Amino acid sequence: MQIQTGSTLFDYLDDPGKASQTLQKLAENQHKPVAQDLAGLQQDLDDNRLDYTLEKIESGESSISLQTLDNMIAFHSRPASEDLGEMAERLGIKGEVAISLVDGKWQVEGADAEGADPAVVRLQQYLDANQDLQKRLDQLNRLSEFYEWGKTREYATELKTAGMGESQLVDYLKASREHLLGLDSFSLSSDGLSLQSRGQAESLYNQAREDL
Repeated sequence: MQIQTGSTLFDYLDDPGKASQTLQKLAENQHKPVAQDLAGLQQDLDDNRLDYTLEKIESGESSISLQTLDNMIAFHSRPASEDLGEMAERLGIKGEVAISLVDGKWQVEGADAEGADPAVVRLQQYLDANQDLQKRLDQLNRLSEFYEWGKTREYATELKTAGMGESQLVDYLKASREHLLGLDSFSLSSDGLSLQSRGQAESLYNQAREDL
């Protein structure tokens, strides 16, 4: 099977022209230059400086918006979903399979268990041998956590307006951050590859609203 590499965040950084054209389209014809801010975003992701970059986005210092990040996640998810989905189908894997980050490496749930399904073991072997795919999952996971934390900060403003007290807001933000950064997992099924962190900010916000 030919490994699909597709476009990655690093591809955009290596080709500013491509970055401008593709991301303008993805961000609903946003006409701001983004290549330099993408380079900064990648460095911030590597350094786990989520709040620093989000503050730049919120203040307008960065041309990258949360909507751009959301579009990037959707765009980069497709090649990984097609790649893993095709391999799972070839191996005859049915049902949902969890893929989680364990000790810095993406692991297929159950692959290391005694008497593991040979097809699941083969899927893990494929993932181990495909460093580009491992890197893509890393990028998607970090981008999603970054986006969901940004949405959480936006929701905190709405909760404050709705009457949530300062101590409750602090607890909400602390618990949400801990939850979001602790997920580090995907779900692979016939519907494709899904990030477990996707939509979690909205879910936590709705729960907080109910508790007001």
